[in-house]
Amino acid sequence: MFKRFSHLNQLEKIIVVFLSIIVVISGFQIGHAFYNEHSEIQPIIGGIYVEGSVGKVKQINPLYVQLGSVGHDITQLVFSGLTKYDPKTGNIIADLADYTVSSNGKEYTFVIKEGAKWHDEVDITSDDVLFTYNTVIKHPGFNGLILNYNDYTGIKVVKVDNRTVQFLLEEADSFFLVKTLTGLLPEHALAHFPIETLDSSPFNMMPIGSGPYKFVSMVPIDNYDEITLEAFKDYYGKQPNIPTIQMKVFSNYKDLIKKQGELDGIRNVPAEFTEKILNKGRLSLNKYYLPQYVAVFINMQSDALKSSKVRLALQLGTDKQSLAEEIGQSKIIDTPLLEIDQKNWVYQYSVNKANGALFETEWQLPDKQAKAIDEIFDGKDEDKDKTKKDNKDEEKGEQFLTGPNGGKDWQTTDTKVTISGIVPPKTKAIIVNDYELKKFVPGDAGWSYVASLEFGNLKKGENVYNIYVVDFSEKKRLVDSITITQGTADEFMEKELVEIGEENNIAEVIPIRKNKSSKQLVLKLVVPTQPESYSKVASILKNQWAKIGIGLKIEALENDEFQVALFKRDYDLLIFGQNLGYNLDAYPYWHSSQAKEGGYNLSQFKNFIVDSLLNKARQENDVENRKKTLNSIQEIISKEIPAIFLYSPTYNFALSDIIQNASFDNLATTTDRFARIQEWYAKVDRKFNKDIGVLTFFSWLGKQF
Repeated sequence: MFKRFSHLNQLEKIIVVFLSIIVVISGFQIGHAFYNEHSEIQPIIGGIYVEGSVGKVKQINPLYVQLGSVGHDITQLVFSGLTKYDPKTGNIIADLADYTVSSNGKEYTFVIKEGAKWHDEVDITSDDVLFTYNTVIKHPGFNGLILNYNDYTGIKVVKVDNRTVQFLLEEADSFFLVKTLTGLLPEHALAHFPIETLDSSPFNMMPIGSGPYKFVSMVPIDNYDEITLEAFKDYYGKQPNIPTIQMKVFSNYKDLIKKQGELDGIRNVPAEFTEKILNKGRLSLNKYYLPQYVAVFINMQSDALKSSKVRLALQLGTDKQSLAEEIGQSKIIDTPLLEIDQKNWVYQYSVNKANGALFETEWQLPDKQAKAIDEIFDGKDEDKDKTKKDNKDEEKGEQFLTGPNGGKDWQTTDTKVTISGIVPPKTKAIIVNDYELKKFVPGDAGWSYVASLEFGNLKKGENVYNIYVVDFSEKKRLVDSITITQGTADEFMEKELVEIGEENNIAEVIPIRKNKSSKQLVLKLVVPTQPESYSKVASILKNQWAKIGIGLKIEALENDEFQVALFKRDYDLLIFGQNLGYNLDAYPYWHSSQAKEGGYNLSQFKNFIVDSLLNKARQENDVENRKKTLNSIQEIISKEIPAIFLYSPTYNFALSDIIQNASFDNLATTTDRFARIQEWYAKVDRKFNKDIGVLTFFSWLGKQF
């Protein structure tokens, strides 16, 4: 019989309370464990995402923003194109419209999704597509940056019905879908604006788009601009989980870092600020790469840089490894064609070789310095062997060795080498080291001797062969010698790199070179102020090139001034980054048609063979054939040296743990992190799985004991 609690003594009451607490706690733990095991976390709509970035937003219009800029980020959220890029698959997929392609690849039919609306609730129609492509982009007075990335010539856009349009191509183009990624513009909001002045329209700061988020406001606050976006309730696609996004755009990272406590994400954190971000503990870093490179573009129309020897000297005089380490980068490149092998040992950093290249140009050092430099690099090239041979011939009166390598000391990977030479008059016998040639007959004009690893008379490493002749009086004399070094290409490269490294370490700053008119070899190097790392690169190059007698006048320009310099090609050298986009297409950057003012061929590089190969690469669907075409392009670029390719940037994106399901894999531009914004979430709920009942609980409980 159980006693009532009131009838228990004090000790019994304590025991009962204690046991009850244990039962409650155990029950809670069991229930919690069952709940966690049989439920799933599900994102729910709610929260806000606040991102900090550095830059300047002057236009929120997809036809005018620079690829990968902060403005591009915002247009990605506010506007939508006929298609979009999906980083998960790496493909371009349907967005605002579904599409089909004809069998000949020349007709693309797009059908706008039913119910798609502009942010002002107006229906999206075929007329908006025609307005964007035919009225705006193809207008002769249109000057948007979209033309720097895509060529719309040879494309006809026609209306089929109110929701259907066709793009008719003159030639099949495997890159065509990239041209449909651009956001559409609303005809009803812009039809009355002259196309020539569309870039200054108020629409560009109060945009009406059709993307997942609609523009609310842009407000200057202290030292940043705050742009607010809200999820569009009538969006044709999946509704975002995060209803509000705020972009805080600063002019520099120092000001941004002061506000990092208010931010859920920071766009592209420079290497020098990563520790400050991590020390706060609120945000974690996500590293990612883009199909992008940073290079020093050489203006090939500049008088001082028309000589390939000067361009070669700049290339050889650039220590990419130390430069990359100093600015926190690691992925060094030697080509703008990122699909092919990156390493080009031909341009290994060598101060001596760089000075040697300049020795053959109009740019020379003062007499005393020139003599000192000559003493450093003289004998490091082929002239050394020639001089050495000439001296030996002068001592002996004539040359006897003719091969290999013309009788000069030689490095080879061959396992069999033939040594040959001419025969002096009155020669009875010829001896190589201690071996007398059996096949030699007096009176022969020439002789040969085979050395090989197989025979044992050629060994790995250095092999010295002394050549003796014996006359008819049995007098033996040394007439010539050759050193043949046998090894692998890697061994020779490693040895050369060690030697070059030692030479580079002792290289010092030398006077600036001059031509006969006493004009100094000082080049104008232009960089944008953002990102700040570009100015650091310029300073490093100035110090490196001071060792080869080339001076730099560095001009760091704000965006407006920089764009003017870019347009007018007002520079000798330019530090800039280029992104190969979704198809790794080098055409916009290296085709001669893009060397015009405003084009993105920043080196004004013109080569008709490269032009044809770039066109061919656009049509190549077979991977191996495409690589062969790209390798042919690279061979020409390596010889012409229109730029010095430095590194492919590592990007650091800082993000709060509150923001979940963001991905940074397989991005083509920084902006592509928002390509799957609907899958991001800031708030969650946990719900039981389907078909969970009482029997499930007891069955589970039984398995626990």
